[in-house]
Amino acid sequence: MNTLGNGVASSVKRHGAERRGKLLVIVGAGASGMLAALSARLAARDLGVGDEGFRIVLLERNAKPGAKIAISGGGHCNVTHDGTVDLLLERGFPRKNEQRFVRPAIYGFSNADLLALLDRYGVPTAPREDGRVFPVSGMARDVLAAFQRMLKDASIELVTGARVDALEPLGQGFRIRAGEACFDADAIVMAAGGSAWGSSGTTGDGIRLAASVGHTIVPVLPALAPVFFREPPVPELVGVTLRGVGLGVVSGRGVETRRGDVLISHRGISGPACLSLSRSVAETMASGGAAPELFADFFPGYDEGEVSEFVVGQAARHGSQLLRTLLQRCPIAPMKLERSSTGDDPDQATIPNAFVPEIMRRAGIAADQPVSTLTRQQRKALTSVLKRFVLGSARKVPLDRAEVSSGGVALAEIDPKTMRSRLHCALFCCGEVLDYYGEVGGFNLQAAFSTGWMAGRNAAHALFCRTTQLAHE
Repeated sequence: MNTLGNGVASSVKRHGAERRGKLLVIVGAGASGMLAALSARLAARDLGVGDEGFRIVLLERNAKPGAKIAISGGGHCNVTHDGTVDLLLERGFPRKNEQRFVRPAIYGFSNADLLALLDRYGVPTAPREDGRVFPVSGMARDVLAAFQRMLKDASIELVTGARVDALEPLGQGFRIRAGEACFDADAIVMAAGGSAWGSSGTTGDGIRLAASVGHTIVPVLPALAPVFFREPPVPELVGVTLRGVGLGVVSGRGVETRRGDVLISHRGISGPACLSLSRSVAETMASGGAAPELFADFFPGYDEGEVSEFVVGQAARHGSQLLRTLLQRCPIAPMKLERSSTGDDPDQATIPNAFVPEIMRRAGIAADQPVSTLTRQQRKALTSVLKRFVLGSARKVPLDRAEVSSGGVALAEIDPKTMRSRLHCALFCCGEVLDYYGEVGGFNLQAAFSTGWMAGRNAAHALFCRTTQLAHE
């Protein structure tokens, strides 16, 4: 990957750039927009195009660029995910069509490329045990400051407080109206984000503008969001976290499950497993019908027969013990389930005490009943509750609390090898404006960086090369 300022000294004429004074306008100065600007400048310099012959204007409706970068990861900025590109794609993009779409971009500008770029600008990073990668300083502002220095080095014109009102096809390019300002651009990169986290300025402008020039828009839904219930959770459970459990929902795609932590809130649930599953919940609700139920599985990876056998083993070993005591010592989401594996591993999380009375109530078992007196029917009822503890019925998946949104510009209308619109040769789209999303863990930022890099690079090639349908190298 090229370093800013180190353009290849090849002639413009050789690469077919027949006239100078081109203008590229990028709408949105978030992760994808800033990377689009940087890669466009580098691509032009590699083609021998001087900065004076290629004006790049980056329009941002907020007062500062990178609002979502600044608040991502609780202000710590989970910039990407560790591992190979194939592993990143597999873990981060579970829907195969979306995985196929982002594959060329992430191979073209990988997590390794991103981290090398940040390191060159004085922001070292480090992965955590779960694969998430953060700046060593733990400060999102350091990442954002580095990108702002890159924009300066790349001679990018950053215009803040500029909300784009209209986009009009104009010959081979576009006319962009932003308040009193007007730009006649030879090409445009749409990087204005989706509709999630509206307080950061992503209120669907890019989707609105893409629709105005004929693009098909897949309905926007929240993703990576909490789920609010129709009835609040049992008060005694509020504030309790279930560690590593299975979380399931019956959706239009069948029974979908995720494994991870679940936090019980006063309005519903949150936590990594909930965030991961929230898109499916939102899709199910949007399709109509009964409100989907969400349930916890305290023994993910084991069927009811195996859990029942475990309970029998505990009865044989701790027959005189009260069931509530046994449940309080019971492993939650164990990696290995043995007949006698309660309380043996000090590092193994157990079922939270607050859940025990509710588990027994739902199983129809008295609070003071010994394990040895459980009937076969009671054991079956207990096993059923442990495998499917209903947390609540979904009432809302709030878009304003979502980290990202799904939906947006239909992927079929964008070339994944260039991010170029199949409807307008001078329009490129990238980032959250497109109909894909990644799992929690740095995948969405990486996809934004990668698709932005791809869009900017190919926009420059489209303007300055004879062959305008270049894929990534």
